Amino acid sequence: MSKPEFDQYAEQYDEILASSVPESLNESYFAEYKIALTASRLGSKKVEHILDFGCGAGRSFSHITNYFANAELWGYDLSSKSLEVAAQRTPAAQLSSDWDTLPSAHFDLIVAANVFHHIPLKERVAALEGCYDVLNQHGQLFLFEHNPYNPATRWVFEKCPFDVNAEMLSLKETVKLAQQAQFRIVRAGYTLFFPQPLAFLRKLEPLLEWLPLGAQYYVQMAK
Repeated sequence: MSKPEFDQYAEQYDEILASSVPESLNESYFAEYKIALTASRLGSKKVEHILDFGCGAGRSFSHITNYFANAELWGYDLSSKSLEVAAQRTPAAQLSSDWDTLPSAHFDLIVAANVFHHIPLKERVAALEGCYDVLNQHGQLFLFEHNPYNPATRWVFEKCPFDVNAEMLSLKETVKLAQQAQFRIVRAGYTLFFPQPLAFLRKLEPLLEWLPLGAQYYVQMAK
């Protein structure tokens, strides 16, 4: 990511997001949704060190600490102003806007939620390679992205001021990038089919991962 473009949005991020996303598509609900899926896929795997890659203002921190209560939480983002907001949300998190300060071969888990569409095309493989380097031998990366085939997702994407200069990538493209960065694909599929009023149907999602209608998709990858 070549510049901290989110500095300008840091203090008003929540308000801008709320005005861009319909109330029926509650962003906090979907943020929790992704961390819940990650925890479910990992099962009993021991997770002691977590990196939220592109953490922004730390909107996922509370969900991460809820599902991984005993883990050490790190956050990385280019926007130092966003990290100031994140620090207020979760003082215990270790935050950095300098990638070189992160410990190599350290993390059991990296979560990258809706980050890579903001990274310029030519920098995406390098970003994944960086994540590969800071994962430990048995570490895994869960990458979530917008599904460009979902019309509601595309409508929100095109309306949101954060995404003016962003470029969506498909599940197939993400898998290819991950493989170029030497990752092994553990599992991949579409997700976020059900808004909050239909949360009781979430148990059906594993049966629908093949269907390219979910609001987002995920790729679970390992070293």
